[in-house]
Amino acid sequence: MNHSRIKEILLLHHSHLDVGYTHSQPILWTLQQEYIDQVLDWLEQTEGLPEGARPKWTCEATEPVLRWLERAQPSQIERFVGLCRGGRLGLSALRWHTTALANRAGLERLLDGKRELERLVGTKISTACQHDVNGVSWPLADVLLDGGVDFFVMGINIHLGRAVPPRPGMFLWEAPSGRRIRVWNGNHYTMFDQLLYAWEDSVDRMAEGWAAYERHLEAMDYPHDFFYLTTTCSPVMWDNAPNNPYLPDLIRRWNESGRGPRGPRVRYATFDDLRARAAAVPDDKLPVLRGDWTDFWAFGGGSSPISTACNQQAKALVESAEAMLGSEAAGRSSLLAGAKGKIDLYDEHTFGYYDSDHAHPQAQTTELLKQALAHEGHELAALAVMDTLERAAQNPIADRGIKGVLLCNPGPHPITVRPELPGSWFSAGTERTYRASRMFYDGRPWVARFPGAASRAFGPVHLPPHSWKALPLADLPPAESGSSVRHAMEVETIERREANFAPVASFHRRVGKIESPFHLLRYDPDSGRIISLFDKERNREILSPRGGLDFFGFVRERADALVEDRRYAYYQRDLDKEKMDQSCWQDWSPVREGATRVTRCAVTEAASRVTLIRELQAPGMVHLVQRITLHGHDPVIGLEVDMELVSNPSPQAIYFAFPLRLKAGWKAAYDTAGALVQVDDDQLPGACRNWVTSELFGALWDEQGGAALFAAEAPVLQFGDFHFGSPLDSLPRPENPLLLAWPVNNYWDTNTPRVQQGRIHLRFGFSTFGKADLPALRRKAEGFRQPLLAWPVTNGGRDKSEGVFR
Repeated sequence: MNHSRIKEILLLHHSHLDVGYTHSQPILWTLQQEYIDQVLDWLEQTEGLPEGARPKWTCEATEPVLRWLERAQPSQIERFVGLCRGGRLGLSALRWHTTALANRAGLERLLDGKRELERLVGTKISTACQHDVNGVSWPLADVLLDGGVDFFVMGINIHLGRAVPPRPGMFLWEAPSGRRIRVWNGNHYTMFDQLLYAWEDSVDRMAEGWAAYERHLEAMDYPHDFFYLTTTCSPVMWDNAPNNPYLPDLIRRWNESGRGPRGPRVRYATFDDLRARAAAVPDDKLPVLRGDWTDFWAFGGGSSPISTACNQQAKALVESAEAMLGSEAAGRSSLLAGAKGKIDLYDEHTFGYYDSDHAHPQAQTTELLKQALAHEGHELAALAVMDTLERAAQNPIADRGIKGVLLCNPGPHPITVRPELPGSWFSAGTERTYRASRMFYDGRPWVARFPGAASRAFGPVHLPPHSWKALPLADLPPAESGSSVRHAMEVETIERREANFAPVASFHRRVGKIESPFHLLRYDPDSGRIISLFDKERNREILSPRGGLDFFGFVRERADALVEDRRYAYYQRDLDKEKMDQSCWQDWSPVREGATRVTRCAVTEAASRVTLIRELQAPGMVHLVQRITLHGHDPVIGLEVDMELVSNPSPQAIYFAFPLRLKAGWKAAYDTAGALVQVDDDQLPGACRNWVTSELFGALWDEQGGAALFAAEAPVLQFGDFHFGSPLDSLPRPENPLLLAWPVNNYWDTNTPRVQQGRIHLRFGFSTFGKADLPALRRKAEGFRQPLLAWPVTNGGRDKSEGVFR
């Protein structure tokens, strides 16, 4: 007889929170609150069941509980607290399951509900969980430890991803600070139902399932004498499910069947029970793993590029408002509280309905409600900034004319600005102006970095960190005479030679040149193609164009319709394989297409900058315009794109490529929630190498130097080459790699919009460097992202003055 080494299965019963996956968001929140009411009755009614089969329920996220508490009667709350203290009702620390889009402040706000529930229940919540998602940003480990959490449970869904080993198992995750948090790296949720066929309500079938999985655990040398699984209501409801009243009887029959010698007993458990059981394993028996838990699923943000960009911009606005207001006033701001709530919920891991058919009414509703979070959060954050600027300017509600400008630097580093202000500010000074009329906002920084021709340019104004200056318009320094950026057209002679280098023929071509103090960019005015980008400071060519790819080169990637144009081309899901952590990725050969022709190639010149404009025709695009700007006072090359896709639900992606001239063995890095991560060196084994989600930038370099892309609005990047496909164990590093912005895709076969509608506006920055000083690159990326805050001072507003934000 086979005696099981595993003596006990700890079973966590929960509702997996997917906000908008099974039901529209308002219905989902209502159902989640109903589940708590139902669970209170159920737990009390089952008090008499035998130990093990006596059910327990775990609220895996705090947000449904907090919403329930807002409407619950005192008697209900008393029952809830009693069941928590009695160990029948469990809690977890985080509001919901998040994505790598969250910044450090967003990660910290995930613990807000924890503190409120601890005060209510009177006990500590020491465990956090993330179910379904493929990874979490590295700084979450420090955030959890700072918040009193010492046990972290992950339940990765390997669909379109991969799990970090050991799985199932435990390890110590070393945070960026060097501290360690214990991790239970468990199976995907619902695996009790899937592995043991619990939905068949058969003890014999359950035994068959366990015997098969126990062989899998023996093969991987699973080291513990207990095991942990979770259950929902699958196969009827996998996500957002209520309690399953049919399961306790199956567990009772299993435990009473005399199968102990051949299978472990099952015991309902909460996270506290799992934590206590896991604590028996000493730290020195566990491996230590250090690095970012890089998320495969974060590319889902590319399915809603307009909203993702909007949400990312909103975070910068929130930071600006908080810096100007100060922590105490910012904490009292209802506008900022509302903005943060919307921003954080957009970062929750659900991007849409489970059936992502663009014609499905429920998919349409869910996607609109999800994307509205980003837009509303952005507008609230913008209003908070504008309100702060208006108050700082001390403008009357109604006035006539504008006499000055308020310039603000909310950031932690000194900056020098060269304001470009609307021409309308310089009229005769009698026009009426109202607070409401000054609150118009078009979704871009108040003084845009690429303003229209109606603006007036001025010279440099220095702003120390966290400072402001109010200047009369007449006192603004004049723009510097001349321009340090030049544009010229030249004719080059190109010689064709034989293999022995003997000249055969020559021809002439026109070449456009844009030269700043930092770079020399050469382009073909007929095709619009960038021929060269030369770093003058380091005397180094940056580009190595290949395969039709030039600087900021457009690429559309799609499945080959002659082979398979559905999502089966790259992933053929098989639940029986996935529950054993076997990959379902397919070898696939996508079609990659570049722009077909330039319809307009033009150059515009303004004060201290020159912009190359390329209007392109490209497959799958209704509209595609790129702007590449070299500045006289800033080495960062500004990049903008306006694009609109043809409505097409078939799988596709849009990239912008930067082919770099680097030696083999180059290095790569990115930032996430404030942490700096070097690819491979600072990543957990099994975490995603194929693509990364940066907060502000990604960079590639060799020993001579490299380049960074500032990509706060479209944060998903790929390093080296096109890597959408089977997970990489490590990043290949051949010479002349690609740095790829990946702003748009609809590759996920569920949960994300398949059609990206509307005009997409994105802004990037491109920076070259010598020594790879990653903290300095992040500071530069922060400066690039920060909006230039210039606000009108009306005739009755603040006089000339300056100060710092307290």
